[in-house]
Amino acid sequence: MDLGETRIGSLPLRLIRLVHILLVLSLIGLMVLSFPLGLYMVLTASTHDAIKAIFILLWLIYFVLFIKAMLGPHLKLEKVPQSVLKGGLGSIFGNTLSTLAVTFSALILITMFILLLQESAGIPTGSLPEMDPVLMFVSDSTAPILEETVFRMGIIGMVATLLLAIKGVRFNLFKVLWHPARHLSWTRSDMRILYLIVFISGSLFGLAHIAFGAGWEIGKVTTSSMVGIILGFIYVNYGFPGAVLLHWSFNYFLGSFYYFEKVVGESFLPYFADFVIVMTGIWSMAFLFIYLLQSITRIRGRLEETRIYNAP
Repeated sequence: MDLGETRIGSLPLRLIRLVHILLVLSLIGLMVLSFPLGLYMVLTASTHDAIKAIFILLWLIYFVLFIKAMLGPHLKLEKVPQSVLKGGLGSIFGNTLSTLAVTFSALILITMFILLLQESAGIPTGSLPEMDPVLMFVSDSTAPILEETVFRMGIIGMVATLLLAIKGVRFNLFKVLWHPARHLSWTRSDMRILYLIVFISGSLFGLAHIAFGAGWEIGKVTTSSMVGIILGFIYVNYGFPGAVLLHWSFNYFLGSFYYFEKVVGESFLPYFADFVIVMTGIWSMAFLFIYLLQSITRIRGRLEETRIYNAP
């Protein structure tokens, strides 16, 4: 039984759903706003035509992926609020964008907490060297496509194709690399192997941040590995667009507000974005906790039904 359908505590749960879905939609709205914001900043502040051309190409790719993410994989974004408010907490995971909003906001809070713990223990995180804000923003904007191609598609996706090839299954290489979960049989052995590769890929992703001497230090490995593992799970279940857009949220989305203020001047937008992200993160953590309780309750119920059914 869905916890939201029980009499006791139904009103607080409905309130959590309502506030949470409003925050999620507000965060997605800010993501939409970041598209013209980033484009305006680069086109007006950069004097290099080559940089503008590269950025416009990246911008178009992200825009197309964003539109695609609104349409699935199971629910269109416009149908998510009604489905969630009717009692299906899991409905929020039916759409890529709503899933990313929950995941991204929660990861921001978790990352901040880990960094604070590490800094208090004397474990340095480091930082990237200062450079021109526009160049830095464009550089950050290239990372999601490049790094997801290497660490998710190049490692996890290729292992998924190898699993299919070993079984003698005919498959379209591009389709499997684009969205592994749609083409795997999901046997226990497949899941164990693939999720092991997800952890390996995420760990390599974390180590890569300090391997090339970009300014990051050992503390960056922890948070980057954690995010890399989550990116792997998103890639397997929501495909390449999902992984790219979650990475995009950390780089382009956050950067569009941060660097906009540096280039244009003092603005309330970064503060408002921070507020929405933090509030969405807090409610997302509560939502994930409730959803976890529901899942445990369902599993226990099924196990109990199985035990009764098999009883002599």
